[in-house]
Amino acid sequence: MIFCQIVATVVADAHPAAATVERMVRQRRPDAVYIDYLQNIYGKTLACAYSARASPFAGVSTPLTWTEAHEGVAAGLRPQDFTIRSIFRRLEQVGDLWAKMRAAEPARLEAAFAYGE
Repeated sequence: MIFCQIVATVVADAHPAAATVERMVRQRRPDAVYIDYLQNIYGKTLACAYSARASPFAGVSTPLTWTEAHEGVAAGLRPQDFTIRSIFRRLEQVGDLWAKMRAAEPARLEAAFAYGE
């Protein structure tokens, strides 16, 4: 197993009502978050925070607050709310939610690697 697969599986097992690693869309619950660990391997691309996305509405990959993540669609949150036109207003209102991640020390993964053994 690759490390990101271990992490994804542990998360999905700990939170089966909220997360899944099931690859087949037809077999997933529509309200479950799919953790795509295969996207986190050599040769794959990831959208970094605040990157423009190829979409008809000019979406922007936007970090969410925990409240937004928990409430999601039920609170009326839509991908179309995060665009190249709205992102600067959001940064003024909410702040840069990714700033601490960029400034943080690298994670020490020894304990996590040991978990997978």
